Amino acid sequence: MFIVLEGLDGAGKSTQIELLRRMCAERGIESEFVHFPRFDAPVYGELIARFLRGDMGEVSQVDPYLVALLFAGDRADAASTIRGWLAQGKVVIADRYVYSNIGYQCAKLPAAESRSRLRDWIVEAEYGYFGIPRPDVSLFLDVPFAFTESRLSAQREGDDRAYLRGGQDIHESSLDLQRSVREVYISAARSDEALHVVDVNSGNRSKASNDQESNALEVNLRAAEEIARQLRLRDMGGIIVVDFIDMAKGEHRQQLYEHMRQIMANDRARHNI
Repeated sequence: MFIVLEGLDGAGKSTQIELLRRMCAERGIESEFVHFPRFDAPVYGELIARFLRGDMGEVSQVDPYLVALLFAGDRADAASTIRGWLAQGKVVIADRYVYSNIGYQCAKLPAAESRSRLRDWIVEAEYGYFGIPRPDVSLFLDVPFAFTESRLSAQREGDDRAYLRGGQDIHESSLDLQRSVREVYISAARSDEALHVVDVNSGNRSKASNDQESNALEVNLRAAEEIARQLRLRDMGGIIVVDFIDMAKGEHRQQLYEHMRQIMANDRARHNI
């Protein structure tokens, strides 16, 4: 199974991937992880790093088609490795994939029509011309933008920042770009059932008369219904991990479990919850 997590910079993809791989290990399932872009990859890695450092100019000064080709080339080089892992029966988890290219490059264009043309070009280049593997499921972690803003405004450190050589990532430094990227992701999810939005922000569903625990239960119950619908619609198999909102009360967790069992009862596919 090939799983992709997408999201804005600082959305918490790394945390979710770590939890997912830990769950696979606990169940005796081998998994492999790949992060795009691969800055240590030959040819494309250094070129992408130079772009993100701003060595090639500001975001608006570099043609997004050329930038998209760099990121696509990096994935094309990794395609045989991913196919090998899948052939061995491993779960492959990717931090970013084709929709990151679509999100970040299309966000640089102002008109919907020009964005649509670039989106189609990227899809054809990556899946058609390069023939890279298609994921079984792609998830966009839609976190509150205030969270993204806070994460990107803070000092970010770690070995995965070495490509910046002490500088700033030009994608991360533009909050306006990040807002536009989210718009592209949300728009793409409406027209492409291959991309699923995981709504991490339940604030728009909260009610003044409800406490946080009740709001969490309400959101989780609705989410369970949508999850069951998507599983039937897409005939999905394998291990499906759902990260529901934490609930402190045991009776609420049991209620959610029973609700999930009930709405999955008529699913003809064998399953365990």
